[in-house]
This record gives sequence, structure tokens and C-alpha cells, in this order.
Amino acid sequence: MYEFTSNLNKEEYDKFVESYSMASIMQEYNWANIKSNWGNYHCGLYKDKTLVGVCLILVKKIINGLSIFYIPRGYLIDFTNFDDLKEMTDNIKKLAKEKKAFLVKIDPNFCISQTSHKGEEIAINYSKDYETKNSNLIKCGYKNTGIHKEMGKNLQPQYNVIAPICDKDSNILNIDEILKTYKSKFKYYLGDFHKKRGITFSITTDINRIDDLVFLLHETEKKQNINLRNKDYFIKLMENYKNRAKLVFATIDLNIYLDYLKNNNGKEEEINEVKELIKNGNSNLILSAALMILPANTKGIRTSEYLYAGNSSKLTKLQASAGLVLEIIKHSMDNGCHYCNLGGVDGNLNDNLTIFKVKFNGQILEFAGEYDLPVSKFKYNLYKVLYPTLLKVYKQLKKS
Repeated sequence: MYEFTSNLNKEEYDKFVESYSMASIMQEYNWANIKSNWGNYHCGLYKDKTLVGVCLILVKKIINGLSIFYIPRGYLIDFTNFDDLKEMTDNIKKLAKEKKAFLVKIDPNFCISQTSHKGEEIAINYSKDYETKNSNLIKCGYKNTGIHKEMGKNLQPQYNVIAPICDKDSNILNIDEILKTYKSKFKYYLGDFHKKRGITFSITTDINRIDDLVFLLHETEKKQNINLRNKDYFIKLMENYKNRAKLVFATIDLNIYLDYLKNNNGKEEEINEVKELIKNGNSNLILSAALMILPANTKGIRTSEYLYAGNSSKLTKLQASAGLVLEIIKHSMDNGCHYCNLGGVDGNLNDNLTIFKVKFNGQILEFAGEYDLPVSKFKYNLYKVLYPTLLKVYKQLKKS
């Protein structure tokens, strides 16, 4: 009745992803190319000759004889179907034993809750049937590692903010309907506010523009004392998600902005700042940049990803980053998306990042978190003791 393979061909794998609602980019076939410092298996489960589930397994050797299987935002399977899930689990566990992995770790792409920060009625897509999905995983032998609100405690953030592009019935909205959901004070800084001041937005698949993104990322790194990705990582993303991975820029024409300030009682220090920038040869200045990826699935619920963003330390009061995110949301809308995932936030929901992201009528996703499937109980118990240290090692490897 069932057949399993750990070497599913790319054509079949990609075709399955196209029909899988809310498929994460981290479970796409080519994600293995992004995580090239990990081993990998592309698995498929057939039921009566029909493919019913796939997953990308990443394999990390910790030390000699000690490795783990990690399945980010997977499996891609119907978690409400216990028989299919059990069969997938048994085969993955068998494969782990053969390859001497002591643990299978998954963090599936479904949620405990999906809530509006305004408390409004919304479409519940990510947390639909959570109790059944969670129960089935537990019955299959998985152990949920619990809720971790702090960023960095899990391999993937347990809390994300998504910008809705659909109504409570999952019908995709138009831009006017989307803007109606934003607060008036916030809307003031969008649209004409930027246009009058000479700020324009552009979206490109030109891989040669990666340097512009990386330059602003370095500014963000210095300001926030964090380490982001290097240029090679973004080249990989652009090459492996061709025509779906896009660079987005907010650029200001300083001559237009200077005229605006002169004609609208701009402050002397503002005018002098812009004159100095022009004097230094910066008549056109990139204020904000980001990388986004459109989803692979063509059916079901579609979610775009707003991944890495960098902002200039100059002219920050113009809030170019807000206009940039709106441009990404509009592009997602034009490409039939229901949501734009604005990324991870602290689970206490009181940090500056959360405050910025929920301005886009944000909804809070509380993911189900990580589930561990022990293969060797002895090694797994040892691993739990060492896990905080191993997580730090992973975070360093993740940057490579």
C-alpha cells in the first residue's frame, strides 16, 4: 500500500510542492543547495502509487558518530491523516537508524494560534486543526519541546508576524482594501508622503544588485550589533529561487527632496544635511533594501516571504522602510498571495520589531514549535543536556 524513497527526483518533488498549501521555502527541493554545508535527503511517500507526502531532510554531523536529522518547517503531508503521518514517521526513523542519526527534529509549518493584534475576526489557516495535528504527532512518538518566546531558543522563530492580504474568508484583497486596515497615523507615511519627497520603489531580479542590499545590511549590522548573511548566501537564494527571489529598493532623489524642503518650510539643518549629501555625490541614495521570495505553491494558501532587510542610517525620519514593506505586500498581492510573512519576532510581542510589523495589520503566528523523535534514547538524553551548547554551534553554522 505504501512505498517510501529517500531519493525522490526533483520533478516529482517540485510538482507536489506546487499543490501543497502553505509550503515553506525551507521544504523546497532547492533549499538543500542553500544549506550546502549540511547533508540532505529528498524523501517521498507513495500511497497506492500516489505521492502523499514529501520532505527535505537536512543532516548535521555534530561529532563523530553523532548526527541529527532536521526537517525545517516540514513535513509536507496531511498531518490530520494519522496513517500517512505514521508511515512517513516510521520510514524516516528507519532511515535515521541506517544513517546513524540519533534524533529526527521537525518544526512543522502549522500553528497553535493565529490571531489579529486588533482582535478582529480573521481567516484561521495556519492554526486550523491544530489539536488533531499535534495529537497525531504525539501518538507517532514525537515529543514537543514546548513554547519558547525568546528569539534564538529554537532553530526557527516560534513567533512570526504575517501581513494579511486576504479577508476572513481567505479572499484576496485589493490595495485600497488593504490600506483601509491600517491606522490613519501610519498611512500618512505611505504613498504620497514618499512620492512628494522623491522616494521611489523598485523590484528587480537583477543579481548584480545584491551589492546594494549587502551594503545596507552592513549598516544594519553595525547599528544593531548583529551578524547577518554574506553576499554568497544571497547569490544562492537568487539563483535557486530564480524569478521568485526579488530585490526591493527604496531610493530617494535628493534634488527632489531638497526642492520639497525649500518649498515646504523645511528646517535649516535638514536642508543642510541634504545639500551635504548631494555635495558628496549622492544625488540618488538607497535608503532601504530587502529580499523577498514569492511562494512555489500555486494552489491553496500562498504566503510570500520578506526575508532580509537593511536600512540606511541617513534620513531615517522619512520611514522609507515602511514604504518598502508596503511595496512587497503590493507585489505579493499582484502575484495572488494571501499573506506576506514579515518574519520572526520575540514572543512577548513588546519589542520594536513587533511594534513595526504589526502596523501592517499584522497577525501573530504562534508556531507549534519543535518536535523531537528520538532514535537512540541514550544519545537523545545526552543531547538534551548539551542542547544549549549545540544550539549555539548551530547558530554559527547557520551563518556559514
